[in-house]
Amino acid sequence: MAEIKTRLATKIACRVVGLDRDRFNEHVAAGNFPCAPETIPGRARYFDPDDMIGLWLFKEFLDEGVDAPVAGRMACEIMRCARQHPDAPTISLVYHYFPSFEAVPSTVVPEPSSWDEALLSGRDIRKVLTYRVSKLRQMIDHHTKVEINMHGDDD
Repeated sequence: MAEIKTRLATKIACRVVGLDRDRFNEHVAAGNFPCAPETIPGRARYFDPDDMIGLWLFKEFLDEGVDAPVAGRMACEIMRCARQHPDAPTISLVYHYFPSFEAVPSTVVPEPSSWDEALLSGRDIRKVLTYRVSKLRQMIDHHTKVEINMHGDDD
């Protein structure tokens, strides 16, 4: 199979995750996906492997019925953590009371039995959702290879 480019243009990135490119651009323009890679008018937007984690999860959250602005914040927070901790096999989205959340490597999340006493970032833990980003990275790599072999890498 073809070697994966480190950066994918929007057209290819959206095909890899199954998100309509026009809808994606509308979400970016509306501020629903605040961590979209920067670009300038007339130039393609390029996604690195960590950006693809955010895009994949954004699409997944939308498919699950999460409101677009919330889906974007969740996906961007997990992507940020994945970028900061590239070797973390799992990342947990920790929800605190008073609507907020943060993504951390799962290894730093206290055991649920200790939540009555434990704090994370100085706040009580309400719930935790854990994402297997190591598998997500593998799936993105595989789907990217398939996409490039089927359609090429032209934008």
